Amino acid sequence: MLKHLHIQNYSLIEQLDLHLTGGLTVITGETGAGKSILLGAISLLLGQRADSKSLFDASKKCIIEGQFSLSAYPHLEAIFAEEEIDFEEPCLIRREINPQGKSRSFVNDTPVNLESLKRIGNELVDIHSQQDTWWMSHPDFTLDMIDAYAQNEGLKKTYASAFTAWQSSVSDLRDLESASSKGSQEIDFIQFQFDELSKAQLKEGEYEALDTAVQKLQNAEQIQEKLAILAQALSLSEVSALQQSRIALQQATALSKWGENFADWKTRIESIWIELKDLGAEVEGEAEDFIYDPLELEQKQKRLDLLNRLLQKYQVNSVADLIEMLSTLDLRLSQYSSMDTVLADARARVETDFVQATDAADSLSSSRSSVLEAISTALVISLQSLGIPNASLSWDHTAKELAANGSDKIQLLFSANKGLAPKPFKQIASGGEMSRLMLSIKHLLAKKRVLPTLILDEIDTGVSGEIAIKMGQMLSQMGQGHQIIAITHLPQIAAAGSKHWFVYKDHAGSKTVSNLRELQEEERVEEIAKMIGGQKGYKDLLGNVRNLIQSHK
Repeated sequence: MLKHLHIQNYSLIEQLDLHLTGGLTVITGETGAGKSILLGAISLLLGQRADSKSLFDASKKCIIEGQFSLSAYPHLEAIFAEEEIDFEEPCLIRREINPQGKSRSFVNDTPVNLESLKRIGNELVDIHSQQDTWWMSHPDFTLDMIDAYAQNEGLKKTYASAFTAWQSSVSDLRDLESASSKGSQEIDFIQFQFDELSKAQLKEGEYEALDTAVQKLQNAEQIQEKLAILAQALSLSEVSALQQSRIALQQATALSKWGENFADWKTRIESIWIELKDLGAEVEGEAEDFIYDPLELEQKQKRLDLLNRLLQKYQVNSVADLIEMLSTLDLRLSQYSSMDTVLADARARVETDFVQATDAADSLSSSRSSVLEAISTALVISLQSLGIPNASLSWDHTAKELAANGSDKIQLLFSANKGLAPKPFKQIASGGEMSRLMLSIKHLLAKKRVLPTLILDEIDTGVSGEIAIKMGQMLSQMGQGHQIIAITHLPQIAAAGSKHWFVYKDHAGSKTVSNLRELQEEERVEEIAKMIGGQKGYKDLLGNVRNLIQSHK
């Protein structure tokens, strides 16, 4: 539900705030006062493209912000999660257009693109005018209407799950059949790769150890020389570090009895002496054991060359990757070896999933068929009350292959004239008749599900008298459970509203601006009377208007 609309620096609107509640809100005003501007601002908030030409003051940015209550739309939480937007109550949607024509959009302070804005906006607001009935010709319109009336949400979810499973199993079968059709040539190639990698007897960490060993053997002469020098320096020469530390330890031991700091020195030097002794022994042992073996170097170099060749050939970065590839090849060979069985299982799974999807589609189709007569009967009664006495409806219901929305192809056919067979919507020329059919459908569905905020832009054009009163009653009934905003020129519909806003042009300043104010009690009575009798004759109609307003309470 739209709770608050703020418009700043848009078209003829300098600044405007509209506070809304549930129920039926009517908006009236003279032609050109700014009602269409108001709709344009809301459309921008819902993702319509914009440019700098729509700015009131071309040097300032335009800001349009809507505050929405999401309490009636828990299903939106999943959409917000997919769009990575915080699901908050209330929800703030903001659109900014700078003087250069560039726009930014935000939902709960999270920047969004226009596609995301449209996706969320379409769930929150539904705008209709007499010229905006193309959506009724959309292939999904009739099915959506029938499913809403029949309360098919559970059946649709069951079918969607079964259909997705069937599509997935079909895709898996196609992949297997494609792999199988490649024949023995690919199997031979995979077998060759598997044999080559298996023969290499790969081990994780081997490459690094080999590389270190080869580097060591290739520099054996330098290593032997450095080991000899290091052994001399540490422990073998008369002036070695070990010999010098021993002398230092002797002197520190003699000093230790004359002070705690001397004793501490003795302890520390003793630790150094022990460490040097151990290190010297290790270096001496390494110097004695280190042997340059050309044969060992040749063997390790060959092994390293083999690993490098395999890494380059298979375009991977490590032996671990080669081992993983070997495992994958083994699995593929296993699949090929039992391909006939695998294909048979996959085909059986496709058949099973198809039967389940077909059963779910049949259940959905049966539910749809069961409500068709009730829908057409209710719509005909509604259309007759709206001044189309010869309205007739029929259904063109045929089966189709399983698709995302089931196995039904259903089209609602309509005729407003006696003796003419019902036809598809796109062949119907009268906008007034289409708008009344649309209103009848919305009125019917309002009893079955939660609707987004419904904004009706002068769909009452060409309607008057008792039909206009009936239309007002329908809108008032819809407003009992939904938020309806009707822009109207008809007093009968204006009288049906629970709230009444008046759009007017203000010429007091240096520039004409469009403004809006909520009419209270007698203000509302006078405005509706003026809609009937004009500025001069309205006073004689005040009593009748009060009665008209009272009749809707």
